[in-house]
Amino acid sequence: MAELILPRTETPGATDVGVSDFIDLMLTEWYDERQTKDFLAGLADIDARSQKLFRASFVDCAPDQQAANLNALGEQMLEDELGHNRAFSPSESPSERNIDFYSTLRWLTLTGYYTSEAGATEELHFEIIPDHYDGCATTAIEQEAPKRP
Repeated sequence: MAELILPRTETPGATDVGVSDFIDLMLTEWYDERQTKDFLAGLADIDARSQKLFRASFVDCAPDQQAANLNALGEQMLEDELGHNRAFSPSESPSERNIDFYSTLRWLTLTGYYTSEAGATEELHFEIIPDHYDGCATTAIEQEAPKRP
């Protein structure tokens, strides 16, 4: 799912930088038991939705079906955030749990990606120390101060 959110292009994708490992680490080491349980329930709901719509689990669906499933959740998430309440048919309406799951998945995916070395340097062009580091440089005040005998 993370790879669908951030696929490989000229820069590495979510899978290339280990986002799934990051998500697993966050779920096991950082999130509390209830949050982890809710996230895993969201995964199960996505599978149930895929079964209902495409008669296959999410991982067994074709890439376009996987993307359609996540796009529906993303659209619903945006509509909920904007305060719109578009009517869905009962067979297509993502559950509130799915919206929370998708929001969490996106946050974890983006955080894992953009805090990775490749995401930060190749995508964001982030430099910890731009140009060069000169730790012994004198300041203008030090240069102008009279020297003591």
